Amino acid sequence: MSDVTVVGLGAMGSAIAGAFLRAGVSTTVWNRSAEKAKPLEAAGAACAQGLEPAVEASPVIVVCIDDYAATTDLFDLHGVNAALDGRTLIQFSTGTPAEARRAETAVSRLGARYLDGAILAYPREIGRDGLITMSGDEDLFTENQDLLAALSSDVRYLGAAIGGAAALDVAVMSYYILTHLGLVHAGLICESEGVPRDLLAGVLVDSMPSDVEEIAHLGSALQNDSFDNPGASIDVYSNILDRVLSQARDRKIDARIPAFADSIYKEGVEAGLGDQEVVALIKLLRR
Repeated sequence: MSDVTVVGLGAMGSAIAGAFLRAGVSTTVWNRSAEKAKPLEAAGAACAQGLEPAVEASPVIVVCIDDYAATTDLFDLHGVNAALDGRTLIQFSTGTPAEARRAETAVSRLGARYLDGAILAYPREIGRDGLITMSGDEDLFTENQDLLAALSSDVRYLGAAIGGAAALDVAVMSYYILTHLGLVHAGLICESEGVPRDLLAGVLVDSMPSDVEEIAHLGSALQNDSFDNPGASIDVYSNILDRVLSQARDRKIDARIPAFADSIYKEGVEAGLGDQEVVALIKLLRR
């Protein structure tokens, strides 16, 4: 019997299995396409010939495939649900907090124990310091902490609420996606004014240390619902958006991204939040 089975050998699943092997953890792997298992077999992994023997090979099953529904469909298709009895399933597939809660319920009914995780890192960071968050029973997390340490030096336990890791994952992705939209419009501005976009990239990279400090400050404000004495208020950013929109009109470029932001900032000003920290807009959106 091996220490752990990894189900799903895409880029992230392969990185997980590779990290276990490098840490000296005996590892069984399985993937629908057996070809993906060959490099890991060469590195010392045992390659199961089916999902059921893969599950039966280890007390801990780590799943890293597309999403929670795919996990359910895969286990149903191969008829291996009974084999989970008495085992621990650690889910690294992506999904929502509600899906994590449903997965925990389903796995518990099969007699297995369940931890839900989110990997906020690239495959190349696995086995080093990529951020991994975990939710679920604390004793079960503690029991598997040494195993998870093979995947990262930064594994954070978020608590017993099983949806915590998925919630944080969705929250971080929301932040990145909206940041990307801001970068797209910044690129449009530079393009329309003949400013090389590599200069934009350089300025953004150079400003990162102060950005990190500002994010920490704003995160603290959100945590404590303390929005007074802002570094830059909602009024200030609302006025900046006026200039951004004016430039878009001058150069006739698409203004949908800043116009969306402007509508929320102006509503915040009208609600009397203008002199508060920008993240005080959460009070508006809560309503």
